Amino acid sequence: MATERKEKLIRVLQILESTDEKSPMNSDQIIEKLDCKYTLGKLDRRSIYKDIQMLQYCGYQIKQCRDKRKGWYMDQHAFDDWEIKIMMDAVQQAKCISAEEAVDIRKKLLSLTSSRGKRRFSQLMNPFSNQADVENATGKHIELMMEAMFLHKKIEFQYTEITNNMEKVIRREGKIYCLNLYTIYWAGNNYYLIGAHDNHDGLTHYRLDRIVNLHISDEIAIDAKEKIGPNPEDFIQKYIEESVNHFSGKLVRLVVEYIPDPVTNAILYDFAGRDIRVKLQQNGIYRAKFTKMFSVTLIGWFLQYANRFKVVKPKTLKQEIAKELSEATAKYQE
Repeated sequence: MATERKEKLIRVLQILESTDEKSPMNSDQIIEKLDCKYTLGKLDRRSIYKDIQMLQYCGYQIKQCRDKRKGWYMDQHAFDDWEIKIMMDAVQQAKCISAEEAVDIRKKLLSLTSSRGKRRFSQLMNPFSNQADVENATGKHIELMMEAMFLHKKIEFQYTEITNNMEKVIRREGKIYCLNLYTIYWAGNNYYLIGAHDNHDGLTHYRLDRIVNLHISDEIAIDAKEKIGPNPEDFIQKYIEESVNHFSGKLVRLVVEYIPDPVTNAILYDFAGRDIRVKLQQNGIYRAKFTKMFSVTLIGWFLQYANRFKVVKPKTLKQEIAKELSEATAKYQE
């Protein structure tokens, strides 16, 4: 196949990748774009048909419109527009990447949709991102760690801590940490490395934004099954719940009192979920019953909304919240 023929086939593919069912292109439009954008000159319409047949034969989901005069379109893109929108929103909210990185990722995501899709996204108002100045190269670090896990190698790094003067310094006089890395987990707008050290049993975790001088070790990593036992995925999930998210605990049936209003109702419904049961009391106050895990996170939630909800049961949770509120009040009275 001559060089010009190869280029033409690739350009036809690129043109069709910008189409969708609502914005197809016919042979005349494709020929015009090949001439104007890629300076391939005026071409024979029949050659376009052959190119499209070749691309279809190679597995590209190119379909012809019912009205054949309208031409063809790419029936299947890597992602639907709504999927791209969700990913773009996640990038917009991620504080672990810089504003410049967020813009770059947004451009890459938009390249996965059709020309019509790009115009649809251009109609959206884009609020300012939440990204602050990010000190570490999150993307490069994640890429390096994924490569380390792929190669079954350990990683080495130094870890930082915050001084009383709010300065970030390298921890433990520059100690080099060597870790068997098993996963990277995102929670609360932070990435966590979860793995195990050779000389310790069980798992440990580190925050990615506090890591410096990260590189892949020459040492082969100890397999997760050998280090933490069979079914390591379950073990890691339990560790995340208990040590990273702090969601783990015994399930308890809660009884909560509150004065209803649209905002309070919405907050409680979002937190409790669909199993919530409510009942109006004689004094006009509502009581809600639902199930949650007894944990630090649960206590924190009720402290956050202490002006809206009062825990009636279980007694242990009620006492813990009262203790926390009393200590907080004492601090503000000093």
